Amino acid sequence: MSFRFYKILFLLFFIGSFQFSNAQEIWDWRKCIEYAMQNNLQLKQTELNVKLEEVNLQKNKLNFSPNINASSNYNLRIGNNFNFFSGAYERQLVHYNDYGINLSQPIFDGLITQNSVQKSKIDLEALKLDQEVLRNNIQLQILTAFLNIMNANEQLNQTIKQKESTLEQYEHTKALIDAGAAAEKALLDIDAQITTEDLSISQVKNQLDLTYLNLKILLQLDVNKEIKVKIPELPNGIQIQELASLQRIYSDALTLRPEIKSADTKIKSAEKSIKIAKGNNYPTLSFIGNLNTFYTSQNKTTKQSLSTSEFTTIGFVENTSTLVLQPKIITEQTRNPYFNQLNQNISYAFGLSLNVPIYNKYLTQSAVKQANLQVQLSQLQKKQAETDLFNTISQAYLKSQAAIDNFKAAKKNFETAKKSYDYAVERLNAGSINQLEVNLSKNNLSSAESKLTQAKYEFVFNTKSVGFLSREKYYVRIRK
Repeated sequence: MSFRFYKILFLLFFIGSFQFSNAQEIWDWRKCIEYAMQNNLQLKQTELNVKLEEVNLQKNKLNFSPNINASSNYNLRIGNNFNFFSGAYERQLVHYNDYGINLSQPIFDGLITQNSVQKSKIDLEALKLDQEVLRNNIQLQILTAFLNIMNANEQLNQTIKQKESTLEQYEHTKALIDAGAAAEKALLDIDAQITTEDLSISQVKNQLDLTYLNLKILLQLDVNKEIKVKIPELPNGIQIQELASLQRIYSDALTLRPEIKSADTKIKSAEKSIKIAKGNNYPTLSFIGNLNTFYTSQNKTTKQSLSTSEFTTIGFVENTSTLVLQPKIITEQTRNPYFNQLNQNISYAFGLSLNVPIYNKYLTQSAVKQANLQVQLSQLQKKQAETDLFNTISQAYLKSQAAIDNFKAAKKNFETAKKSYDYAVERLNAGSINQLEVNLSKNNLSSAESKLTQAKYEFVFNTKSVGFLSREKYYVRIRK
């Protein structure tokens, strides 16, 4: 296989990669985080939970206000019905319709409403803190995915550079063979090395694809969507400072991390549940009032008049036989109009309603016990959150220490490889060594530079992760 063939393959690979990258969207880490904050399904669920709790808080606040209800009933009574207007039973068809407005204003309910409002406020705060915890976790996961992509991308660049150097060796060796200064067997060794490097490129490329797939999954993107990560530029100079003590970092985190604050608020919420449950042991007092009116077909209007044609004898004129006549009284009954009755029958009532609990099947006692157990559970959950935070910070702390040591070693290795390469160039110019030895030194320098770049990524990421976990920035100072 000739060098020209490898060169054409590499050129086609480069052109294809360039065209393919042009069709891809460029995503930097800020765009990824912003996209996740706006589109992550878990975050949207937490937003709905926050809104639900806001509605619940408003509902509990409204329990301070009175209950006002209107009612209306209609009855058709058939058969013997007692007539309150005549004071007798009458066999008739009676239409009855009533209306009422009732008001009940709680005055004292064992402080249940007040404690419920306070509990809702605490629960709302806890949900917002849990939402912040989720945001932090998503951001950290995205940054970790970015680090993996940067490392895989750096490895890919290094393997490509290594292949370029090998191709140069192939060309140089072929020239020596053509001049009769080397055996053709040397090309076989280089061919084998090129094949190995092709395999390495394929493996690293697959690893890079996997890191991109992980990022897409975190962003909840379509896995077939093509994106290109923008590699952030690292500062030229990094000044290393000693990390703060693990205990100091952990102490700061206990006062700042949202997961610890959330655990505290959940304990407070459980304590409010105890007060709410105990409130059912107290009597309740309410102010009540009502307005009622009704209509009935039994209510009739009576009208009396004197007859002009019919008379009743009531006696004689004294000492005569002349009759004394009195006009007959005519009584007429008509139904009292509907709206007249509603106006006439309006009545009001005001008073107080006292409800004293005596026995409710120990429901209150059971609720108090459950609330006490929930407090204990919340306290254990806080301790677990503190333990998890300490373990997370400890791991990040050890990774930061290792990243600092690795960065120092990689920087020293690069400086040594740079000196070695400069010295090899001087010896080549002096004729002491050949180009192959210079190429080997150059490969070592490229490898050292790649490792230094990866060490920078890991150093910045891990040291910043410790700061992110405790929300402090006294761990590393970056100088451009």
